[in-house]
Amino acid sequence: MASRLTSEVANALSDRLPGRDRHRTMLFPRRRTAPGAARDFVVATLSDWGERSRLDDMRLCASELVTNAVIHGAPAGRLVLVRVDSLDDGLRLEVHDSGDAAPTQRTPEESAVDGRGLLIVSATADRWGVQERTGPGKCVWAAFDRDKSETAAPPSRDTEPQGDTS
Repeated sequence: MASRLTSEVANALSDRLPGRDRHRTMLFPRRRTAPGAARDFVVATLSDWGERSRLDDMRLCASELVTNAVIHGAPAGRLVLVRVDSLDDGLRLEVHDSGDAAPTQRTPEESAVDGRGLLIVSATADRWGVQERTGPGKCVWAAFDRDKSETAAPPSRDTEPQGDTS
């Protein structure tokens, strides 16, 4: 089944990206270690590309989305695919699994120990959503605008006292 997921994702997405945009994908087994491995993959990918502006946000969202895929999405024995895109208009993270249930953002009780994953993604990413795939399952994605402050000149550092000194 893993090759089916891989080929379907490649076929569905291969013509979506123009030549100068970058993307990288990796498959992860449905295990408790998958979120940590996905975080490492996202960090390594973004670091290789020199994309540091939203690295922490994307690492956090990768952890939450892959955790959801492992717990709620991918049936036993299936894989989870993680895709990172660097596009002209920003960065995108996708998590594909072969489960049928669409994720929903919840508002957990204050004392609840789970149920905050999509709430965290919603607060961290600039946009997120769910889309159908050609084969079984779904793609949950999060989009991130690049931090404009990284390209701006750093603010000057005055050593003079600020405010009224009289």
